[in-house]
Amino acid sequence: MAVLSKFVEGPSSSSTNNHKYEVFLSFRGVDTRYGFTNHLHKALLDANISTFLDDEEIKTRGELKPELESAIKASRAFVIVLSQNYASSSWCLDELVPILEQRMRSNQIVIPIFYHVEPTHIGKQESTFGVAIAEHKQKMEKMTNANKRSQLAQKIEGWTNALTQVANLKGMYAKGRKETEFVEEIVKDIYRRLHKMISDLPQLFGMSDSIEFITSWLKDDSSESYRGGILTILGMGGTGKTALAKYVYQLYFREFDATCFIEDIGRTCDAKNNGLLDLQKQLVDAISKKSSIQVYDVPVYTSKIENVLAYKKLNGSCSREKKLLGSLKILDLIVHRNLGIEERGHQ
Repeated sequence: MAVLSKFVEGPSSSSTNNHKYEVFLSFRGVDTRYGFTNHLHKALLDANISTFLDDEEIKTRGELKPELESAIKASRAFVIVLSQNYASSSWCLDELVPILEQRMRSNQIVIPIFYHVEPTHIGKQESTFGVAIAEHKQKMEKMTNANKRSQLAQKIEGWTNALTQVANLKGMYAKGRKETEFVEEIVKDIYRRLHKMISDLPQLFGMSDSIEFITSWLKDDSSESYRGGILTILGMGGTGKTALAKYVYQLYFREFDATCFIEDIGRTCDAKNNGLLDLQKQLVDAISKKSSIQVYDVPVYTSKIENVLAYKKLNGSCSREKKLLGSLKILDLIVHRNLGIEERGHQ
């Protein structure tokens, strides 16, 4: 067991993070909802990338619902799945315009996925994109209300400008690719680009040595650390132990196949009778597929946790096993901070 006892060299402070989602998926449901987009969404979630997907078509007639507008504003990156019928949906085009506006304002990440379509067709509104814009214009011309007709004309102009802009962005092409490999490549690219936005992590002052120590221990492939060890952080209350643990977790959790951050374990267990059971459930749900079977017994949950870890060890490659152990190291770091130090009074 490694012990980090002299780690606090100064107070910590964190920057405000207004992003609820890391990725916002924009797509045409009729084209890709139950195929490509569904697979991409699952892969993003499996990679611990919080992703917004309009699973219930939160739209109102003619306008985006506030939930969608809020989700766009609360996202760090946007993946736009441009498929054959994307432009036929006024809702998709209404999403595209504010996404690109946000990119201009805040330099947000926007990744176009050219899903069996050509960028030139999108930019010049040709092929199915040309047909779709023509249909929107026909709808406008049939309007008898002058104000509504003028409003739709302005919208169409905004849509065509947005399509031209997105067609000129660096994107990824599905044509000729195996879908599973293509999805994996997209997820890796998103992770890499999000990982560069390090300014969203808390700003910790005076803890560089401690962060370096934990990182070195966490990534050490030799001896006990490879098999999964325990790192205990010692220190007075209020000196930044939890802030340090959270920082390291946020820095590396995407590199692991399974992770879980559990805080205030002692307090949770003491607060109610089933506190330990709730924590076990949280851990199982985080590192395995959720099950509809309800369990109400602590030893049974303990067995479930052991089975999940044994399964991952037997069915994963060495690198996957290492990643799982690494994630559990961080979990142990949090667990022992709460159970074994100042709250319990023993090591």
